[in-house]
Amino acid sequence: MAKTKITMFLDPELIKWLDRNRDEETSRSAYLRILIRKDMKTKSKRKFDKSAAKLDPFSFNTIIADLIPDDLKDYADLLIEWWPIRKQKGGVCSTKVANRIFDTLRSFPSQDRKEALEKAISNGWKDVFPLKKGYKAEEPKNHPNQKVFKASEVDLPPTLAELSLNNAGNFMEEK
Repeated sequence: MAKTKITMFLDPELIKWLDRNRDEETSRSAYLRILIRKDMKTKSKRKFDKSAAKLDPFSFNTIIADLIPDDLKDYADLLIEWWPIRKQKGGVCSTKVANRIFDTLRSFPSQDRKEALEKAISNGWKDVFPLKKGYKAEEPKNHPNQKVFKASEVDLPPTLAELSLNNAGNFMEEK
């Protein structure tokens, strides 16, 4: 890449500013090149970010039902309600992240998806989490195979008196 020499005339206050802001080892021309490169990088980043936002429909504060996959359409209203909360909390909003969230929801049992989204909305979370289950599994109530044992229905072993044994284990004498 060929370099082009330019001549520039600066007002005295611009020269003073350059001299105050550059270090002793950097020439005026080198400092101007540094300033121009910084400005170029800043503008190229801004330009990239704007174009990326225009292309990604999930980068906005709100989403529409058409963006939600068919298998999660039952939860579209909750996802649409939650998306601005996620954005406001500083969560990254992009197609890649949305697909990750959709995959996370698919990993939940279908009966837990709605509750997980409702909790994310009510608690202001920027992600969805699986529901916490209790430590002990609930015992089924009135299970059809449940058997209630009654003493009258069970053949109990004979008592010591019925066996005619005394406390020491000896047979009692019959009278």
